[in-house]
Amino acid sequence: MPINTEESTSAEAPVFPGFEAFVSTLRPGQIALGLFEALPDVLFWIKDRQSRFVFVNLAFSDLIRRKPHEFIGKTDTDIFPPEIARTFLQDDQVVFETRKSILNKMELVTRRAGGIEWRMTSKVPLFSAEGELVGTSGISRRLDQREGHPLPAPYRALSRLVEFVHDNVDQTLSVDELARQAGMSISTLERRFRTHLGTSPKRFILHAKIAAACDRLLNTPMSVGEIAESLGYHEHASFTRAFTSVMHMSPTAYRKYYQLRP
Repeated sequence: MPINTEESTSAEAPVFPGFEAFVSTLRPGQIALGLFEALPDVLFWIKDRQSRFVFVNLAFSDLIRRKPHEFIGKTDTDIFPPEIARTFLQDDQVVFETRKSILNKMELVTRRAGGIEWRMTSKVPLFSAEGELVGTSGISRRLDQREGHPLPAPYRALSRLVEFVHDNVDQTLSVDELARQAGMSISTLERRFRTHLGTSPKRFILHAKIAAACDRLLNTPMSVGEIAESLGYHEHASFTRAFTSVMHMSPTAYRKYYQLRP
């Protein structure tokens, strides 16, 4: 089914004489897919109307350390930590509801191999030839201080905090400690997290620990009790409650379920 991107929050791109006639002679998709495969620093993806991936380029799959076919049919919830995935899916919903693009939004991506990246992301609606909204597509480019779009100071500060949480996930972390690390009040910290990550510092800490627990449940022989202790939980029961509140199943059930999946 032919698709197009009709509406945008920015000015219309110029259409040059002969452009549409030329494009109509091309095999569908060859320009976009070919070029985006050749850009190692640009993530590119296409999702359907249910926000399921139908295509990702090699840069995207390499960042997350999964093979491209492993994304197909999955949503961001299957790929990223819950709070970050929720933000991505909320943006998809905005595009669906407004039928307009989101352009050049800064967002945080957690790499599967560890660490984080701040990226400038744009998402556009995709329409069928009949004008039906059938999905979204997006591109995302990494930001850092060495490139043309340096990371603004508020994001640099938050980036350091997020790195601190991931680097110290085995410790007992508190919101007070994060505020001290950031050199800001708790209220300012809370506001920054909600503005830029869509969650509270406390919830972010919790989800970072549960993400680490999921990895250890599937990739180590550690017992549930050992994993709980390694993440700073002094009581097995409190770890199980925290895990279940996020994953909606116990650690033991999670391990059994996902280790049996192909």
